[in-house]
Amino acid sequence: MATAETAPKILVIDDDDDLRYSLKRVLSGRNYQVLEAASGEEGLEMAQKHNARVILLDNRMQGMSGMEALQHLRGINPNAMIILMTAYGTTQTTIEAMKFGAFDYIMKPFDLKKILSLTESALAASNDLDRANTADEAEKGISQEDIEGGIIGSSAAMQDVFKMIGQVAASDVTVMVTGESGTGKELIARAVYQNSLRSQKPYIAVNCAAIPENLIESELFGHEKGSFTGATSQRIGKFELCDGGTIFLDEIGDMALSTQTKILRALQEGEIQRVGSSDTIKVNVRMLAATNKPLEEMVKEKTFREDLYYRLNVVRIQLPPLRERMEDVAQLIDFVLKRLAQDSKADAKSISPEALTLLSKYNWPGNVRELENLVYRSAVMAQGETILIKDLPQEIVNAVGDRTLVSPVSKTIANDDIVAPLPPEEAIAPSAVSAEPKSAPEQVVGAPTQDPFDGAYAQLRDANGTNILEHMERQIIARALKETGGKQVKAAEILGMTRATLRKRIDQYDLGK
Repeated sequence: MATAETAPKILVIDDDDDLRYSLKRVLSGRNYQVLEAASGEEGLEMAQKHNARVILLDNRMQGMSGMEALQHLRGINPNAMIILMTAYGTTQTTIEAMKFGAFDYIMKPFDLKKILSLTESALAASNDLDRANTADEAEKGISQEDIEGGIIGSSAAMQDVFKMIGQVAASDVTVMVTGESGTGKELIARAVYQNSLRSQKPYIAVNCAAIPENLIESELFGHEKGSFTGATSQRIGKFELCDGGTIFLDEIGDMALSTQTKILRALQEGEIQRVGSSDTIKVNVRMLAATNKPLEEMVKEKTFREDLYYRLNVVRIQLPPLRERMEDVAQLIDFVLKRLAQDSKADAKSISPEALTLLSKYNWPGNVRELENLVYRSAVMAQGETILIKDLPQEIVNAVGDRTLVSPVSKTIANDDIVAPLPPEEAIAPSAVSAEPKSAPEQVVGAPTQDPFDGAYAQLRDANGTNILEHMERQIIARALKETGGKQVKAAEILGMTRATLRKRIDQYDLGK
């Protein structure tokens, strides 16, 4: 057993006291020497003094952010394995974390067993790095451009995709993006380009399936005047125009064998020939490709060149169909609605829980593209700011069938963002949810007694129209703080949430004054 002096050092950098305590308790039980820092600045000081093998780093903290700290930590100790933790995962955060040298990225809430397993894997990797003596300052903090368009998804499958983008973007490796139609393959290719060293150079996307076979060579490689009927002038092809940059060949499985041969030469030799010319032209182009066809089967059937397949398939990013990441549906819908509102294309800003539940049961054969079109259509049909079941296409409702709609798809909530749900039959006094409750109506003898919860709900519905849950939460928190005289620890205990969560809610609802 390792002694306190020889035990591997784990540095936890997080401004959440409760989380640091939990991690220290669990990791110390595995004979790790656990160091703590409550800020990025303090974490850098600790890293300078101690050779931590693994660093657990929160992304959002007061002062220096986790992403800033990550870049500094890589310079202090290149061999340390850094695991970024955050409750606010975004596509860009994941990509940047991997680009700047994070060992891995974990979303809150996480199971303590999972973080322990990840820590052990990171420690093993650190030991391997030491043994290989390959400490190399490869992470240079490449300049980053925001990704245009939205690659949305907090599911594990999409997080893996984002990590891979971050890992391959800075190299010139050829990337093949595969997946069903409508999954967003071109967005992934663009993300690789925008996070690459060629991001300031040209990017050209070519849909191979949309160009007739007799014209695609001219489109890609150009042609000389008079090389064929209709060639009235010289044409510069996409490869030549893209010299120094990145070319994306979409639906490459639809390309003819003759064109595949020239693509292979461009990859292997960095040379092209215009149609009708015997001269070769040197080009320096990074190639990205995508297809929804089974290229392995096409190779066996001799309809796709085997040598080209292996040249293209250096790194493969497999996009999951939407039906395999249904937890992303709510987030995707919210994103599409925000984009429509920004473009002033529709007034609808939200979707009802019942409609969301129905869509969470749909199989989405057309994947994300189908979802975007459906939300756009439904937002246009909606009469107010909320999409209801009646606004959804009838064929979608029929496809789902008559399954009972009981609860909406829940949003992903961090472990320090959990609020205890209200029992559905619990009586809530009107004063608990309304700052100025209406006077109670006189009871009629013999009349049915109204459920107090129904009364409270009706008042909230009448007063607010939408966002009832948010309004109710604000009032309940305010009530708990008043009851405890502003003592947050006691109020958090009553509400069934951590103190860290309560502090966030106080800031969110401006209850600190």
